[in-house]
Amino acid sequence: MNLYPKTGTTPEAMIKVLITVIDKTPGGGATREDLKEAYSEAKGEMPTDRTIYRIIRRVNKIFDPLAYDKENGKGKAKKSGGAKRKPLTIESFKDQAGATRYRYNGDRIAGSRESNQALLVILGLYSQQKGILKGHFEKVIGSLLSEAINRKHDEDSFFSEADRHIYVSGYGPAEPKRILKKISEIIRAIDNCKVIKIEYTRTYDGKECRREIEPYGLVCRHGNWYLVGFCRSQQGRRIYLMDQVKRLEVVENSVFKRPPDFSMKDVFGNAWGIWNMDDKDLASLETVRLKVEKGVAERFKAVSFHDSQKVKMLPGEEAEVTFQVAGAKEMIPWLMSWGPALELLEPEWLKEDLKKNLQKTMSIYKS
Repeated sequence: MNLYPKTGTTPEAMIKVLITVIDKTPGGGATREDLKEAYSEAKGEMPTDRTIYRIIRRVNKIFDPLAYDKENGKGKAKKSGGAKRKPLTIESFKDQAGATRYRYNGDRIAGSRESNQALLVILGLYSQQKGILKGHFEKVIGSLLSEAINRKHDEDSFFSEADRHIYVSGYGPAEPKRILKKISEIIRAIDNCKVIKIEYTRTYDGKECRREIEPYGLVCRHGNWYLVGFCRSQQGRRIYLMDQVKRLEVVENSVFKRPPDFSMKDVFGNAWGIWNMDDKDLASLETVRLKVEKGVAERFKAVSFHDSQKVKMLPGEEAEVTFQVAGAKEMIPWLMSWGPALELLEPEWLKEDLKKNLQKTMSIYKS
């Protein structure tokens, strides 16, 4: 049996299938029809069930060359003795109606070699950044996978090759695997409407707390993950920084009813930050207008710092940048980080708050 089923010279179709599974997983998984449509978008023709099966096998082999038993002619996942097998990158399962669906298993990838880092970061950022980078994530993933798709490979050579050409660094969680595991458990609790118990350390006083949460969703903002849910102890919606959550447990025999009209995008889609979104006054949508000096203006032309960003070039190669944001108060640290390269023009109340913060900072260095 061919251990590496051929998919032709169409890495684009594989990327479309992988991205579709990732996109559909939070909502219960992708159907075979979803994957056929994704394939058709890349190839211009509708595939057979067998073609989709072969693509899924190939993706699984890319991330784990030993994903399938070499001696198994029926294509079943490898088992090691009586031990429970590790999950595949793309797993199939039956939904309540008995239909086959496919889901992306982040834990499987996160548990792979350290040298997977570049590709893992790209896949991990995809769902949050696809709107900003306008489809370029698929091109990056495609370039990383295309050679592996068309040749026999092993995990070491593939990922070490990726490391030669891509280096990713910056701040993030000290123990990313633990964060990924917690996120996976939270998503499972959200999907099944189960309560979670957490132990966390409050950032403002270091106190250890225990809470029972009805999880509504997750937000990733400026490199940090947050859990949003209804706190049964405090009888209100609360936000928890995932880095501060020390322990997390899904209460398996629990159930809760999520508000039918609640949408994470509605609450946080226009937000600059995260913490002020429950305060109606602070979370109102308003215009923030900046003047950016020559040189730095090019940075704002190249990078979108918020979905609402608009850049208007001025004489002298300066720029006027406007945002329509909620929770603008949380922009202050970011505004301060630009120093004199950026002037805040409006709103007036934010200018006053920014001045106070600058004065407070200067007072620390007075002799």
